[in-house]
Amino acid sequence: MKHIEQIGARLAAPVLFGLVSLSASGLAGAHGAPETKDVPDGIVKARIAHQPDIPGLSAIILDAPRPGILLRYKGEEPLTVLGTDGEAFIRFTRTEVTVNTDSPSWKALPNQSTETSQTSWVTMSQSGAFGWLDSRLNVLHDSDSADGPKTWSIAVTTTKRGTDRIEGELTYTPIH
Repeated sequence: MKHIEQIGARLAAPVLFGLVSLSASGLAGAHGAPETKDVPDGIVKARIAHQPDIPGLSAIILDAPRPGILLRYKGEEPLTVLGTDGEAFIRFTRTEVTVNTDSPSWKALPNQSTETSQTSWVTMSQSGAFGWLDSRLNVLHDSDSADGPKTWSIAVTTTKRGTDRIEGELTYTPIH
């Protein structure tokens, strides 16, 4: 048994030396900030200032480096989100969300599918909820953010209620 203890004592010193050496190199590297590329100069925050009084409609902002919007609709009649050119862009029912793949707003989305279909309306969700990175929430990236808050709006329409708007504000906060 004494022989095993002696072997353990001889092995402990090199193992401890190796562990200390590994941690020392990590500590030395921690004294400076890592080099980074393509770091944004600031953060864009979006908020909803007005939401139309359409039964079954709720909207929330998706906070991310580029803000998005999530709509949930449980109303009785179909609701259509109009695109940036006033075209039918996204259609909501209480059980389904379809997108118009011919819409310029759809084609402008990042990471949208390049698959072509026989119909211009494609089902994206069977839950009555859908979120997307709308270009109207990205105006601060395309303008001088020093001008202060910017406003945005997304038109929605139903047969009975006509056209109304979800409206909000974008603010820019510098990181540096």
